[in-house]
Amino acid sequence: MPNLMREIPLLLAATIALSSQVAAAPAKAPIEANSEILIDAVVASVDEKPITLNEVRERLSTPRKITLKELITDHEAQEALDAIISERVLEAEASTKRVSVDDAEIEDYINEVAARNSLSRPDFEAVLKREGKNIDWYRRQVKGEITKTKLASSIAKGGISVSDQEIDDYLSSSTSLTSDEASLKLRVITVSKAGRTQDDLDSRVKSIQGALQLGRSFESVAKDFSDDPNKEEGGLLGTVAENDLSSHILDAVTSVETGKYSEPVVTDTGVQLFFVEQRFAAKGDDDDDNEDRQKARREEARKVIQDRKTKEKLSSYFGVEIQKNHTVDKKF
Repeated sequence: MPNLMREIPLLLAATIALSSQVAAAPAKAPIEANSEILIDAVVASVDEKPITLNEVRERLSTPRKITLKELITDHEAQEALDAIISERVLEAEASTKRVSVDDAEIEDYINEVAARNSLSRPDFEAVLKREGKNIDWYRRQVKGEITKTKLASSIAKGGISVSDQEIDDYLSSSTSLTSDEASLKLRVITVSKAGRTQDDLDSRVKSIQGALQLGRSFESVAKDFSDDPNKEEGGLLGTVAENDLSSHILDAVTSVETGKYSEPVVTDTGVQLFFVEQRFAAKGDDDDDNEDRQKARREEARKVIQDRKTKEKLSSYFGVEIQKNHTVDKKF
């Protein structure tokens, strides 16, 4: 038997000119000539699971009817299709890796984000609406991010090896880690003034201080609250010689004990809190002190290299490997 499905067009968009006999049929309401009938179509697939034209229509900023011809030329529709494909690929990979994200995780995350921004859930959704988004859109973003985090954890679980030679090479090129001057290993949380009123700024700083006072690590709070580009590294500034610190940082950390954080420091662009992770005295004659300094430097170098190699591995995984693991057929 021939495969009739292959003979059926993906989209039927036809102009129907009715004959006088059909138009006069008493059992049916008259249909205007040149009316357009749109039937759903499969426009792409991931691992042979279809993505339909209706799904694309529903993802548009203002859901609207769209024909196959319009899909091909409509930039927003193409972006919506690409977004759906990316989501499906991520879902397929998560299924392969036995990674799942349930609704409760998504809702807890959204409620936490709202609370961190001092917003009730209705207020948070109102902000989304003002930005031209809705809660369903945000749920999809959250699900994707949680899925990526879980996949990244599973990929990085095996650990990243770092050789002694790599550490030696890194130390030889890092003047901050090989300096014989007094130095500090620092982390920072930055709260930017950009886009915030003074009340918003003060509220966010208080939220940060509250989280730290409750015992959360400075590193985790930095990841959640900091506006600094190094937030994903827990606000790590690295080991810096005291002589290389700007005056406002040096003043802030001079009296801070190791393992403690500074009072908020107001700058022209916002507010910063600094955490003193380690202190290193200037190199002297004390062999034990110099040995401790060297061990600490090598350990920091190892972590920096591990972080860099992990980022490279995950970048390759999410950017290239996932696509190779699944079959994507974009028909238009």
